[in-house]
Amino acid sequence: MDRTQQILANMYTFSVAGKCLSFTKAAEELFITQGAVSQRIKLLEKQLGFSLFVRMTRKLELTKEGERLLHALNQSFDMIFSELEDIKFNELRGELYIGAAPTFAQRWLLPKLPEFQRLYPNLNIKLRVKASRLDFQHEPVDVAIYYSGSEHPGFYHQRLFDEVLLPVCSPEYFKVHLASKDQIADQLAIATFIHCTESLEASEPSQEWKIWLENQNNEGLKSLNVMNKTYIFNHADMAIIAAKNNMGIGIARESLVRDSLNAGELVAPFEPVKSGRGYDLICLNGQQLRPKNAAFIEWLKEQLTQDIQAMNAH
Repeated sequence: MDRTQQILANMYTFSVAGKCLSFTKAAEELFITQGAVSQRIKLLEKQLGFSLFVRMTRKLELTKEGERLLHALNQSFDMIFSELEDIKFNELRGELYIGAAPTFAQRWLLPKLPEFQRLYPNLNIKLRVKASRLDFQHEPVDVAIYYSGSEHPGFYHQRLFDEVLLPVCSPEYFKVHLASKDQIADQLAIATFIHCTESLEASEPSQEWKIWLENQNNEGLKSLNVMNKTYIFNHADMAIIAAKNNMGIGIARESLVRDSLNAGELVAPFEPVKSGRGYDLICLNGQQLRPKNAAFIEWLKEQLTQDIQAMNAH
């Protein structure tokens, strides 16, 4: 057995021992002696140049280096065994872990997933919503969809669609507070502004309102103080609900309020502007080729094509 093969074998022994935190239980699982497990771990520590376990009288604990290596190995072995399942059964099965921005997942992705389920009934879906990006190095996520800029160094990524921003409010709020177009700057100056910070992470709450205002020709609008009277939400759906309930005028991402606009629950009294952001699909480089990931990516493309055709039909 050459050195590389030996290290790989020892690493697998370590992954089992790290999971059990017991050389005796690891030996039982691997069908070797407890002494052989101990010898392999000692050799691996010598090969790596650092300790993996703190050996105490009646128990084992992982060192910080051991915890990091175990986490990396668990991800790698899970990926290998999942790939073998795909090859063995020649079909998509196992688990697909998807990360997504909360309101996008709720309003755009989730209503479409029954069709994906129909196409791939043996593929289990794990959907994790999180406003900020998941850490691919420390969480077993396969693909993620996030509202962001277009730069993702070190990752495979593709833009699903660009987003636009538009002010929205309830029909009642519009009639009471914004009906006179001749005095729109004065009317907005005393309006309550609804802000959404979902997926903007460390950005200031008024960022999206400022983007919209900067693209207006009306000088009065450009100088508006949108932080005078505010409601700020870190979840886009909450901001949408607030606007529906006459609490003010919100700045919305068009894809998230399209259904509410079509249903007449919200009105958009002004023209939209480009947000400079969009929804990007992201995964580790090379992982877009894995059968389950490739199937999901191809399915997403078909859904986007259907959306474009539906909008053009109207």
